[in-house]
Amino acid sequence: MRSLLTVLIAALVVSGCALSPQRIEVDPQVQVKASNVGHNRSVQVVGVDSRGKNEFGSRGGVYDETALLIPSNDIKAAIADTVRNGLQSLGFNAFNPGGDATTLEVRLEQLDYIPEPGSVVNRVDLNLVLQAEARRGPTTHTGTYKSSVEHKTPFTPSLAQNRQMINDILAKAIERLLQDPEMLAFLAGADFPGDSE
Repeated sequence: MRSLLTVLIAALVVSGCALSPQRIEVDPQVQVKASNVGHNRSVQVVGVDSRGKNEFGSRGGVYDETALLIPSNDIKAAIADTVRNGLQSLGFNAFNPGGDATTLEVRLEQLDYIPEPGSVVNRVDLNLVLQAEARRGPTTHTGTYKSSVEHKTPFTPSLAQNRQMINDILAKAIERLLQDPEMLAFLAGADFPGDSE
């Protein structure tokens, strides 16, 4: 009887460390102070996922190769919608851009979710690289926005916690893009935003 109880306890411990996959809705919420810096200039926003893989990473645990974090929606569309809404709040015409619009391509180059090694996950590192390239005729302006965050938790992160962590780091990068004075100046019509007059 004692040996059977030991086997049952061991089975529960193993099953408790085997984490299931999670589907993450990508929906970054950005904070943008409304202004008219854009002067109604048209901007065509394009979202691109350049990561080369579908998953953000593994949740860790015993079977980490199957406990994947996977987006449940279109990352490209989520990024484009968020940037579009932010630019609209800044006075740009991002909802109905005309034929003379500046193109803003926003590429997610990296978004990695890295759990600490072992069967119990109490620390998660996230690394993100977002690149923006604005084009108007033969002129381009680029910006790169990087972020690394460490999260420590008493328990393995839940679906809600993972969703918040992933959306928060993406939102912060998009906010930096929307607060980049040189990028905003180029989108507003300045061909050489870094030069003084």
